[in-house]
Amino acid sequence: MHIHSVTLQNFKAHGDCHIDFYPGVNAISGENGAGKTSVLEAIAWTLFNHRGAYRKEDLIRNGSNSAQVRVAFVSNRDGRTYAVERCTAKGYTIYDPQLNQRLDYHNIEEEILPWLRQHLGVAPGTDLARLFANTIGVPQGTFTADFLKTAEERKKVFDSILKVEEYKQVNRDMLSLEKHAKAQTETLTADLERFEEELQGLEPAQERFATVQAELAANEATLTQLTAELETLTKQREQLMTQAKQLEAAETELKTLAARREGKTQAIALLQQSLKTTQEKVHLCNDHRAAYDAYETTQASVTVVQKALRQRKSLQKKRDQKQQAIASQQQTSAKLMAQLEQLERDAAELERVQPQVAQQEGLEQEQKTLNAQLQQLQTAKATVTSLTKQRTKLQTQHQELERQIVTIQGLAEIVATIPQLEQQRDRLQSQLSRIEAAQQFEAELRQLVEAGESERDRHQGQVQAAYAILQQIQDSVPLLSADSIAMAMEAVQAGVDLNSELLMELRQILTDLTAQTEGDRLTRELKATRQQISTAHQHKATYSTLADKQTERDRIQAETTDLDTQLADLKSQLEQDAPLQQQRSKLDLAIAELDNPRGRVRRLQSQLAQRDTLNQQVETARAIEQTLSDELATLDTQLQSFAEQEQELETLQEKLAQHQTGHRVYMQNQSALTDLPEQEAQLQEAIATAETLAIQEQTQQAERDRLAADFDPHRLQTIVTRYDELQGQSARLQGALPAQRSLIAELEGTLKRLEEIARKRKETQETLKQRRKSLSFVRFARKAYKEAGPRITASYLNRISYEADRLFRELLNRPNVALEWTADYEILVKETQHTHRFINLSGGEQMCAALAVRLALLRVLADIDVAFFDEPTTNMDRQRRDSLAEAIANIRTFRQLFVISHDDTFEHITENVILLTRDA
Repeated sequence: MHIHSVTLQNFKAHGDCHIDFYPGVNAISGENGAGKTSVLEAIAWTLFNHRGAYRKEDLIRNGSNSAQVRVAFVSNRDGRTYAVERCTAKGYTIYDPQLNQRLDYHNIEEEILPWLRQHLGVAPGTDLARLFANTIGVPQGTFTADFLKTAEERKKVFDSILKVEEYKQVNRDMLSLEKHAKAQTETLTADLERFEEELQGLEPAQERFATVQAELAANEATLTQLTAELETLTKQREQLMTQAKQLEAAETELKTLAARREGKTQAIALLQQSLKTTQEKVHLCNDHRAAYDAYETTQASVTVVQKALRQRKSLQKKRDQKQQAIASQQQTSAKLMAQLEQLERDAAELERVQPQVAQQEGLEQEQKTLNAQLQQLQTAKATVTSLTKQRTKLQTQHQELERQIVTIQGLAEIVATIPQLEQQRDRLQSQLSRIEAAQQFEAELRQLVEAGESERDRHQGQVQAAYAILQQIQDSVPLLSADSIAMAMEAVQAGVDLNSELLMELRQILTDLTAQTEGDRLTRELKATRQQISTAHQHKATYSTLADKQTERDRIQAETTDLDTQLADLKSQLEQDAPLQQQRSKLDLAIAELDNPRGRVRRLQSQLAQRDTLNQQVETARAIEQTLSDELATLDTQLQSFAEQEQELETLQEKLAQHQTGHRVYMQNQSALTDLPEQEAQLQEAIATAETLAIQEQTQQAERDRLAADFDPHRLQTIVTRYDELQGQSARLQGALPAQRSLIAELEGTLKRLEEIARKRKETQETLKQRRKSLSFVRFARKAYKEAGPRITASYLNRISYEADRLFRELLNRPNVALEWTADYEILVKETQHTHRFINLSGGEQMCAALAVRLALLRVLADIDVAFFDEPTTNMDRQRRDSLAEAIANIRTFRQLFVISHDDTFEHITENVILLTRDA
C-alpha cells in the first residue's frame, strides 16, 4: 500500500488543502493549531472509518455546510491507484482514475468497508476503526500508555486486538450451524426417497419417445425429398412463367404500336381536314379583299365626317358613353355566357377526370412507401457518418494508447533499478550511521600507518647495512657459497617488500575511510539517491498501469472491428438507394403526367357550384343592357338637329354596312394566311411518324412470333399441375409435423423432468454425502475452535514478539539487546545478562519498545506497510528526540511512515517534509 495524496476541503481547520506524500518517512511539521493531526484524522476517517470521539459536525470547518476528504492510494491488492472521497453530506465515492470512472459502491457496511479491507490488505471482518486506533495510528500521547497499565487492563486492550474472544464466540456461533447441517441431512434423505418414487415412469417414457421420434424422422425425410423436387419444379415453372410474361409483354407492345399507328393515321386525317379548311379560308380572304379595302377607305371618310361633328361633342360624348356602356354590358353578358359554356365543358371534364383520382391516390401511396424507405436509408447514411466519426475517434485513442504503452514500456529499465538504488540508499544510511566510529577508526589507523611507514624506513636502512656486511663477508671468505648469500639477501628483501605491500594496502584502506567519513558528501549522495528512488517509484506506479492500458487498447481494437462490421452492413443497405431513387423518379413522372386529377376535380366541383349565380348574373346583365339601349335612343332623337352631317354619316355608314360582311369575313379568316405553311409542315411530319411506327410494328410482330415459337404452354400447365400436387402433399406433411413435434416436445419435457429428477437424485446423493461430511466437519471445527484459541493466540504472540524484537534492535541500532512480549502482554528487554521491565526503561527506550510492538502487531495482523505517529517525541529532550527520529528513519520494512512533529526533529532525516501553516 502507498498513499499518494490527501485533499481536504472545509475539514476542521483546513479550508482547501492538498498534500502529496512519498515513500519513506513523511514528516508533517508546523506551528500549533496548523492542523497537523487533522491530516491524519482525515485519512483515518476516509480509509479506516475512524472518527474517534468527534461528532460529524465537529469535522466541518466553521462557517461551512459540509466537509470533504479525498485520499489517493495504491491498492495492496492489485497495485492500481484509486481515489476514495468522503463527504459529511454525500457519503463515500470511489474513483478509478486509470479507467476514469466511478465505482458503483454506496452502502458503507455492505460495500465500502469490505472494498477498503480488501484493498488495504486486512482480513475480512476486521474492525478498521479499532485497527487504526490501536495499531496503525495510535492517538497523540497514548503511544506507551497501554503498556504501562496493569496486566488485567493490558489484557482487555490487546485481547480485542488479537481477537482472543472471537475463537470462543465462533464455537458458540457454530452450534446453530451444526443444527442447520443436521436438519439439511434429514431433509436430503426425505428428498432422495421422493425422487426414487417419481423415477418409476422413466423407462416407458423413453420407449414412447424413441417410437415417435422415428416416425417424425421418416416424415421429415419425405418432406425433404418433396422440398427438393418442389425446388426443381419451381425453377422450371419460373422459367416458363418468365417466357409467358415475355410473350405477353411482346403482344402488349405490339398492340401499343398498332394503337399508336392507328392514332397517328387518324391524326393525319384530322390534319388533312384542318389543312383543307385553312385553304378554304385563304380563298375567302382573296375573294373579299376588295370589300375589306373599301371598308377601310369608308371608315377613313367616316372619321373625317366625325371631325366635322365635334360641335355635338357633348351629346355625342354621352351617346358614345352609352354605346360603350352597352358594349361593356354586352361583353359582360358574353363573358357570363362564355363562363356558362365553360361550366358545361367543366362538367364533362369532371366526368372524364373522376376515374383518374383513384389512380393518383394509388401512385401517391407507392410514393409514400418509397419515401419511407429512402428516409430509412437517409438515417442509415447518418448512422454511417456517426459510426465513421466514432471509428476515427477510436483510432485516435488507439494511437494514443500505443504511444503511452511504448512510453511506459520504456520505464522498465528505470523500475528495474529500484532494488539497486534501495541497496545504495541503505549502504549510504549505514555509512552515515557509522560515520563517528569510522572517523575514530580512521584516526587510529592513520597513526598506525604513519608509525608503520617510519618503522619501514628504519628497517630499510638496517637492510641496506646488512646487505653491505654480507657482501663484505662474501668478498673476505671466497669459499662461502654465493647461493647461500643470495638466498639470505632475498629473504631479507622479501620481508622488506611484504612490509611495503602491507603498508600500501593500509594506506588504500585509509583513503577509503577518508571518503567514508565525509558526512556532507554522503548526505548529498543519500539525498540524490532518495530522489532517484522516489522518481523510480513514481515510474513504477506508472509502469503498473501497462496491463490496463494494453487491455484498453485490445478493447478499442475489438470495438473498432465491430464498428467496421456495422459499417459494412450499413453500406450494403445503402446500395439500394439508387434503384429506389429511380423508382421514385418514375413514380414522380407518372404522378406529374396525371396532372393532379384530384385537384382538378376539386376545382371543377367548386366552379360548377357557381352555375346558379351565373344564370342570375346573365338575367341582370340583359336588363341593364335594355335600359342602356333605351337611353341611347333618346340621345339619337336629340341629335336629329345635325341632319346633314348625320345624313352624310349615315350614307357612309350604309357603305360601311355594305362592305361590313366582306370586311368581317376577311378579318375572321385573316389568320389562315399565316397558319397554312405550319399546317402543311405538321402534316408531312405526321406522315413520316406513321411510316416509322409501321416499321416498328412489323419488327415487334417478328419478335412476338419468335417468342411464341419458343414457348410451350402445355408444358407449363403440366408443371403447374405437378407443382400444385406436390405442394398439397408437402402441406399435409407440414400440417402433421407440428402435432408430432408437439408430442415429442411433450415427451422431451417429461423425459427432461424425469432426467432432472434423476440428476437431482444423483446430486442429492452427492450432496447428502457432503452434508454428512460437513456435519462431521462442523462438529470437529467446533471442538477445534474451542481448543485452538489459546494455541493460536500463543502463535500470534511468538510471531509478534519475534518481529518486535527485530524491529527494536533496528530502532535502537544495538544488536546486543532483545525484546520479549510475554503472555500477559508485558514488554521485557534483555541486555547482556540483565532483564528490564517496560516500566523501568528510559523514556526513549519505552517509546522504541512500544513502537516495535505496535509495528509488529501491524505487520503480523494486517498486510499493511504504512504507519502513523502523532507527536511521538512529546516530553522528550533533544537527544532522545534525535535518537527516536534516527530510529524511525532506520525502519526498512515499512513502505511509508507518517510522523507529526511540532519541531524540526524529523526534518533532517527525510526529504519528504510537509510544512503546514494556519488558514486565515
